[in-house]
Amino acid sequence: MSLHSKRSPSACTRRVAAVWVSLFLVSAQAQPTGLLYDPEPPVDSGYVRVMMATDTPKVSVVVDNKVRVSSLEKNQVSDYMVMGAGMHQIAMVAAKKTVASVPLDVARGSAVTVVFTSPDVAPQIFVDKTSNNKLKAMLSVYQLASKNETLDILTSDGTTKVFSSLAYGKLGALQVNPISVALIATMSGAKTPLASTSLTMTQGGAYSVFLLPAKNDKIAAIQVQNKIERYTGK
Repeated sequence: MSLHSKRSPSACTRRVAAVWVSLFLVSAQAQPTGLLYDPEPPVDSGYVRVMMATDTPKVSVVVDNKVRVSSLEKNQVSDYMVMGAGMHQIAMVAAKKTVASVPLDVARGSAVTVVFTSPDVAPQIFVDKTSNNKLKAMLSVYQLASKNETLDILTSDGTTKVFSSLAYGKLGALQVNPISVALIATMSGAKTPLASTSLTMTQGGAYSVFLLPAKNDKIAAIQVQNKIERYTGK
């Protein structure tokens, strides 16, 4: 007599079907409700961030009639927004009124910073430099503080000059070692600090320092680590 009983074909079929149903239910229950990864931006995307360096206390950033940043404080820079290549209309809106706007032709693969320094004048538009060297950090300085004099950027002990003779509306950018460093801004050729800031940089990171006018003819140095908005494809 056999140790294994024989089953009819129909019984085997029912058993296999039950196993597949069971596996399907387990798979369905294990499937997360969200996405494991966000979608990649389209290949023709550019990246644009904005700053409102005026006396307007708070604005919304509207791109092509769609709110992209709901609240941006004075002298705060937004994350880079993902935009398709081509023309876009960027507006800064406060109390439902447009206080400043600019048309911008976004190039594929570009990174751009738009700084509104006054509602009555065209914004400063910078084409940012990027780096693929993951062992270095990227440091960028935007000179928007002194229209009549150029500025130097040095380490706080004065021994290393990072950027020389930055004129108003100019950008200085270079790859640096990922270290913690204190920087000062001075009039070109001088040693007296007009502004100072400290950075803790890491490998592959990108950092920006915005030099802006402050009260009593002083200079404010605002530093940020560059970020890209979370892209959801919507």
